[in-house]
Amino acid sequence: MRIILGILLFYGRFGPSFTSLGYLSRKLFWGNGQHSLHNQHVLITGASGGIGAAVVSGCLKAGADVTAVARSADKLAAMNAAMPDTANTIVADLAELDDIKQIVSALKARGTKIDILVNNVGVMLHKFAQNSDAIDSQFATNLLNQYALTEALVAEDLLADNAAVITVASGGMYMAPLVIAGLNADEDSSHDGTRAYAIQKRAQVALTQHWQATYGDRASFYVMHPGWVDTAGVRESLPTFRKLLAPILRNAEQGADTIVWLAKTRPSQNGAPGIWFDRKSRKVHAYGFTRERSAEVSDLLTHLRRYLP
Repeated sequence: MRIILGILLFYGRFGPSFTSLGYLSRKLFWGNGQHSLHNQHVLITGASGGIGAAVVSGCLKAGADVTAVARSADKLAAMNAAMPDTANTIVADLAELDDIKQIVSALKARGTKIDILVNNVGVMLHKFAQNSDAIDSQFATNLLNQYALTEALVAEDLLADNAAVITVASGGMYMAPLVIAGLNADEDSSHDGTRAYAIQKRAQVALTQHWQATYGDRASFYVMHPGWVDTAGVRESLPTFRKLLAPILRNAEQGADTIVWLAKTRPSQNGAPGIWFDRKSRKVHAYGFTRERSAEVSDLLTHLRRYLP
């Protein structure tokens, strides 16, 4: 009953805001400011479709040099064919740590520093799966390898001066405290993709605050959520949700809007970063129970590092 009540409260509170209705109402007050990304190199993960492809398009239109990363060469080629300009591409599976190393090696070989990193890739797997290192694939994709990639770019001095790192979370994190248990599973019986997704997205918020506190003199770190967007992931992972809300779900461009806006404007942040939504920094907690966490950021870092060489 408590779970059902929580779900009803969540959808009742955020439903109109997270849909296209909230986006269109807020857009009325944004104005038409123009910002260029000329001479800026943008790296986007999970870029072959949905929100990622919309970010690629928005950054290309703004004049950026874009590197798009995804695991399907065919989907990257199809994405490029539909774009106004051509993005550089790297074929990599963001669930695999070795592929993260390949991305870093490719960037080093090109000799180009990254001005904007968009940690966009994300999955919700209802069926338990592991990568080649026997690590929960959803955990590796949504959190572990985003941490590995970001830390590697910092360590290898591949972030340009005054760079921006934008991590794409989810409004689902409002239903989860920061806990270690549930971040990832070791076997099918302990896998809960929906719960793990919310916890992983909460952990992205904590990681962003850690990065801003640790590396804020070198780059700006943002975490955002796009609202409820009609993506392939939603259609596959949440078919009932999608069926009920399809008429008012956001399209990919609406979901990508705040990412592209952050890349262009890089607004200042006072204190620990909030979570950006529709071009405004919002509170990272909506309910008291998510503040009552059993883990600290140090525990999260220890947990992530145990899976890395």
